[in-house]
Amino acid sequence: MITTLRRACAIAVCLLFSHPALADHDNQAPASQAEGTMIAAFSVWEPFAIEDEDGGIQGIDLMLLHEVANRLGLELKSQPCPWRRCLKMLELGEIDVLTSFAYSDERAKFAQYIYPPYSRVNPVFYVNKQNPASITQYDDLRGLAIGSVVDSRYFEPFDSDTSLEKYEAGSEILILRMLEVGRIDTIVGSDANADYQIRKNNMQDSIIKAPFRSDVHNDIHMALSRKSSLIAQQDRIEKIMRDLHKEGFIQKIHEIYWPDVIPVDLPQLDEFPVTPPISSE
Repeated sequence: MITTLRRACAIAVCLLFSHPALADHDNQAPASQAEGTMIAAFSVWEPFAIEDEDGGIQGIDLMLLHEVANRLGLELKSQPCPWRRCLKMLELGEIDVLTSFAYSDERAKFAQYIYPPYSRVNPVFYVNKQNPASITQYDDLRGLAIGSVVDSRYFEPFDSDTSLEKYEAGSEILILRMLEVGRIDTIVGSDANADYQIRKNNMQDSIIKAPFRSDVHNDIHMALSRKSSLIAQQDRIEKIMRDLHKEGFIQKIHEIYWPDVIPVDLPQLDEFPVTPPISSE
């Protein structure tokens, strides 16, 4: 079943990104003027948006966007952008939709969050399997050399804890390699991204997750621009999202692109009311 779905996904993504309209980003109308389309943007963030060696894009977000657009009867037009630019485009109404979106009060001023969320990421500590540091509680981090990605935020009190011995690098793959060769004792990372890099680089036999878990998690949403004409279809889009959860579509695309995730760690429908919380503005 998963192999079949993976092939179907790959074909759908290839067809989606080979469409001539997708290459003509400069001539796209503002989202509020684009009749019959759903204009989306994405920033490469594995496994949600994955750039292949040949430059093609696939991942959890791309399959989700394609399915939502299809159920709305709209043509999906999608384009990559740096994350800060993606946020600005959503704020200005130059796109209708942005995915891989975590909640903040500031973002809610220009973005309407779609409930329920479709994914969830957690800060997790990883250790070297051959010589694993024992990390079962927060205090076990003291005295350890801890790798993290520069300018990243994980959870409090870790982010502001100056008593910990932290070593920063420019990417998760760099700190994973430092851990693999024993230069540091542990790393902290978003489980989705770190799991993907471990699998991609065949590190499963040398790096494992530590038992300790913080109480923090970030729900991952689809969001609509408040300037988009699609804002009028918020209720319909949220029903589609709930249907995708009920039908197992959300779990299936995670099994394809993030097989390490445990289904119970994904957002559950009973966690979210049918009427979403009122955004702070």
